[in-house]
Amino acid sequence: MPAVEEKDLNQLEDESIDTPPEESVEPEEVVEVSLEEDDLDADLFEDQEDETDAPSVLPETVVLPLPSNISCDKLRTSIESLISTERELRKGQANDALEGLRIGLANKSLLLQTDVNKSKTTKQTTRAWASVRNAQSQILVHAHSYQRAWKALNCIGTAEDLVTYQKLEGKNLVVVKDITKAKRFGQGSDTLAWFWRIGPSEDQITGEWMEECKQI
Repeated sequence: MPAVEEKDLNQLEDESIDTPPEESVEPEEVVEVSLEEDDLDADLFEDQEDETDAPSVLPETVVLPLPSNISCDKLRTSIESLISTERELRKGQANDALEGLRIGLANKSLLLQTDVNKSKTTKQTTRAWASVRNAQSQILVHAHSYQRAWKALNCIGTAEDLVTYQKLEGKNLVVVKDITKAKRFGQGSDTLAWFWRIGPSEDQITGEWMEECKQI
């Protein structure tokens, strides 16, 4: 990499993305536990020690000089090979994230169809919804990973890349209704989100989950 000044770097901002409100599963409420006076003093002492050891610059705030972060056009012309390398790495990151996203949505759909619907006791229901919340958390992790890759590709990707890898929106993070509502009204005109149509085929992704639902 050539010498890059801080003014030539542009940190890619993360866009917030979340599950649609109608499909969101709220996390469990955290129960506050009262601390004894001795424990509280110990915690304050530990916090003081941690503050003295804390680094002056947090690693999360450091802008890495990647080709996608460089805003100076003069510099970009001298790093074409590095731009090509990062582009391929970002496409791999996007593909991995989309694969995890598809599996996560299919898993959440299956859990709603099986574990939640077939729970007969409070204990079973609690466990079922805990599994759904965990699946939803994994979905958001993959969604944020894809958003970072897409942001970078938006800076260094080709026109073909931006046709294949589209912007991910919250409305796309919905369960597979062919699993949860197999006999719903208007099913024939319903379509899956765009990311189900790239990479592995739709049948390859959803076939395993549909077969398991049929057996149940």
